[in-house]
Amino acid sequence: MSKKMRLWMAGTVGVLMAGFMSVSVYALEEKDVIGTWYVNELSMGEGASFHPGAMGMEVTVDIKEDGKMETTSSVYGEEPEVDESEWKIENDKLLMTYSDQMILSQEKEEYEPYVPGKPVENPTMKDFEGEWSCTLMEAFGMQMPVNADFTGFEMSMSVEDGKAEIILIESGEETKVELSGEVEGNNLILKAVSEDEAGTMFFSLDNMKFNLLDDGKLCLIAEDDAEESDDGEEADDSETGEVDFSVKTYFEKIIVTE
Repeated sequence: MSKKMRLWMAGTVGVLMAGFMSVSVYALEEKDVIGTWYVNELSMGEGASFHPGAMGMEVTVDIKEDGKMETTSSVYGEEPEVDESEWKIENDKLLMTYSDQMILSQEKEEYEPYVPGKPVENPTMKDFEGEWSCTLMEAFGMQMPVNADFTGFEMSMSVEDGKAEIILIESGEETKVELSGEVEGNNLILKAVSEDEAGTMFFSLDNMKFNLLDDGKLCLIAEDDAEESDDGEEADDSETGEVDFSVKTYFEKIIVTE
């Protein structure tokens, strides 16, 4: 994993861990809330909610008597961190001394990651045509929705008649990239028409390789990090037990209705 990716991961986890949380849970008496609660959803703002397991995290909240509370969080199996804070019941709400949002449950919900489909064999250019939106990124063994809060960018793509246009929004700035495309084997290869450099910290937009998956999604694998076999398929780390640190982004087709 490159140095800039290590810095990104550390910064992202730092933001998530530092923010916890302002929580309201309706309750009538202390006995209704005292005990161990599981955090099955975290929020970083409007429309940016996720299961902590998507980020390799596990968070529990132990609400104790006398207004004391402990939040235990772990990342990637490291030693758990325990933060002490306070709580109180006010107007039938449980108030905690945090600044973001989380949803608590007395039952733990296991995170079920997205399992990509298999690459479609011998696709044609027609199979790749349409409007596509980048919705999910997988990096460093974590999966996260693609939006400004999590990944720092948003991206959409249109493909038609061997040409493509990608619209990238990063830090509030929009960049449009025109590309020409051709199908090679099972892959759609897109190359920028001009020499202007564009991209994110994870991948460049001047030379891109896509797989069409049998679940209908497109998969872009960053060339610098993907470990590929001779036939172009992604290497499988399941037998070695190693974490796959390649960066993949997934696009969903936008269905246009008239």
